[in-house]
This record gives sequence, structure tokens and C-alpha cells, in this order.
Amino acid sequence: MSTEVLRTGRRDGSPPALRGGAPEVKLPRMEPSEELRLVCTRFIESVANGDEEALRVRLSLQPGVERFGSDPDEWWRDGQESMLVWGQQMREIDGGGYPWRLVGDVHAMVEGTVGWTGARVEFDTPTGPTELRLTYVFHLEHGEWKLVQGHHSVPSSNEEHGFLLTTSAEDIVRSLSVAPPDLSASSATDGTVTLVFTDIEDSTKLNAFLGDQRWLDVLRAHNDVIANVTSGAGGTVVKNIGDGFMLAFPSARTGVRCAIELQRQIVGRFNDPGSPVRVRIGAHVGEAVRESDDFFGHAVNYAARIAAVAAGGEIVASSLVHGLLGATGEFAFEAPRSVELKGIADPQLIYPIAWSAAVN
Repeated sequence: MSTEVLRTGRRDGSPPALRGGAPEVKLPRMEPSEELRLVCTRFIESVANGDEEALRVRLSLQPGVERFGSDPDEWWRDGQESMLVWGQQMREIDGGGYPWRLVGDVHAMVEGTVGWTGARVEFDTPTGPTELRLTYVFHLEHGEWKLVQGHHSVPSSNEEHGFLLTTSAEDIVRSLSVAPPDLSASSATDGTVTLVFTDIEDSTKLNAFLGDQRWLDVLRAHNDVIANVTSGAGGTVVKNIGDGFMLAFPSARTGVRCAIELQRQIVGRFNDPGSPVRVRIGAHVGEAVRESDDFFGHAVNYAARIAAVAAGGEIVASSLVHGLLGATGEFAFEAPRSVELKGIADPQLIYPIAWSAAVN
């Protein structure tokens, strides 16, 4: 797989090139692929239908093929063996295929002659539906995408294995219950606070792709943007864990303006075509629940869950933020969409903000 160098310095040891006072960061050019998305979708459906010919067509027989199943003994390092066992398993299952159904869309990316996909499927068991996660790596061979690596896994929590790790914005919220911050300076006179959560979309995958050292370079550049823009906008960085941030502002206008500037600066910093660094941002406003001048509560949880349903490169606002700012004409709100938020009984409306068209 060919990649460009992640440039944070020069070969002669001179200081790195600067853009706006910050190191220029060059990343591998990865792009979404509708072609590979359709190839993988059809393959998943073919396996569900017991189509052994699809296996023969799609699996590579080149050296280096590797496939992992969800069973501890399912690990093959030979394309021919993997294909034979896969076909035999399909014949052994009632109905002649894997009893799974695709949940949502396949996510597909390519760089040159290599592509990779991620998908979730669901199958029924005596104890109810079970999720299975699929990741496939494809290589372009004579104009055809061939599967060279596959991994099927049943997700389990980190806690089951003795690890307490941050996996979402909600983990930031939980961490505040241990040492809740004093945000009196970020509250408006009516006692409300505008909360903004941000993180990098698919950061775990990006870390694995870039490797630890290049990922740390990206993380430092990203975190500098968040901290500097927030400070310049008069906001407060409440909490930062990895690439995730919780920010607070005394007004919805200030918070959304900052969110727009964050997106613009991230695009400016990671400006290669097809750059994989895309930030998700969610904004909400609510009353603070105070204990000893600290706050946490429903507004914090709600803001985190809004950010979790945003797409990379997107800013989404709650109905309350839209209600405060929609009539001002300062921000370009797109049509709302209805989403399910964890812990909230009814569907909620969120409002994407067309930040590239917003006025400074």
C-alpha cells in the first residue's frame, strides 16, 4: 500500500513548514468508494444466501491471505483453505447460508489498489439477536476486488476483560462525576451553559492505519486546534480524553461560532484531498445542575449523545440551540433529522449546520 509521508519536519532537520503558525500535516490519501461498498454489500448478501460461487469469485488465492472467524479456532492463513471451510460451513447451516442480515450501510474506503470495509450484521440465536462485526481488506487484482483479509467478531465490553477505557463522549461525561469541574465562568446570567462535544470520526481505525507515531502527530495537531480556537472564542475546555473534547460557552451563539471555526481550522490543517481526519461536533444548551459550584446532569449527557450521532465533518445542534439561533439568520441550519439517542425514550430532532456557508 503506497502512502505519502506524514510531514511534520524536513529532511535536512530544519523546522517544519508552517501554516498559520502550525506544522503542516500530510496524510495518506484515502477516499470513500461506492464501488467497493457495493461489492462488499453483494458479497455479504451472497454469503447469507449460501452462494459458494461468490466465495470462489471474491476470495484471493494469492500468498498472504488471512481470515479470522468469531470462534477461537477459526484462523486461516491460506486462501484456498479458507474458501473450502467457508463453503462447508454454509452447507452445514440450515437454509444453506449464514443466517445474518446487514444492519445499516457498509463503510468502504480505498487507497490505490487497496480497500477496506466495515459492516455490522445481526443473526438470531435462542437468546435473541446477536451482533457480528465484519471487517474486510480487498486488493485490486486484474481489475477485480479480491478479499485478502477478513475478520468476524462478536463485540464485548472492555470491562469484561478487565479494561476501563474511554470509547465515547459518554466516557468523558462519566469521568466528570469523579471530579466535576467548576464552570461558573462559562454560565450565562440565567444559569444556562452551552455545551459542545467534539471527537475525530473513526479515530481507532485511523490510529491503526497510521501507526502510533503518526497518530500522535495527528492527535497533537488536532488537539492544538481545539484548545486554541476554544480559548480564542472565550470558551472553556472542560475535559479532554484522547481526541474527545467537552467545551463550555456562556451563549449558544458563541458556542456555534466556535464549532464552525473548529471545522474550518481542522480542514485547513489536514488539507490533503481525501484526508481521513474528520471531526464530529454536537451542541446543546441547558441549565446547569450545581453542587458546590460544579455542574453536570441532563444537559451534559444530551450534548454528548448528540455529538455521537453526528457524521464526520458535521456540526449538529439540538432543538434548543436551533430555537435560540434559527431566527437570527446568522447560521445556515439544514433540514432537521430525527434520531434515536441512548437513554432518551422518544426520537429527537437535531439540526445540521451548513458551516461552510456560515458568515463569520
